Amino acid sequence: MALVMELRRGTSTSRTGRKPGPRPATGMLERTVVDEEFGRAVERLGRHRLPTLAGVDPYGDTTLRGEAVDRMVRELESSDLARLRGAEREILTTLLAWGLRCRADRDVHIAFSGD
Repeated sequence: MALVMELRRGTSTSRTGRKPGPRPATGMLERTVVDEEFGRAVERLGRHRLPTLAGVDPYGDTTLRGEAVDRMVRELESSDLARLRGAEREILTTLLAWGLRCRADRDVHIAFSGD
């Protein structure tokens, strides 16, 4: 099972407060493809501790933005990522970093596409 995780920027819905200059790029900013490591990481830390990530559809599309990203960041920050092995830790560390970027820029979101 392959799961594509992308950090994406949508178009801004707000024009107020934007600094002069070119608009930020839209579309995919970062992308990674994972196999079973994602599911194993969620299981190892406990689905009950990571309900946002446990709810990602491995066969469909899931998008996290706004409050869902905030919830994911809180769940990851309160988890013991050091319990994870190499690739598992790398995936959740990446998602935590992406979540923090989404918090700082509300036009950015995280998209999951399963097969």
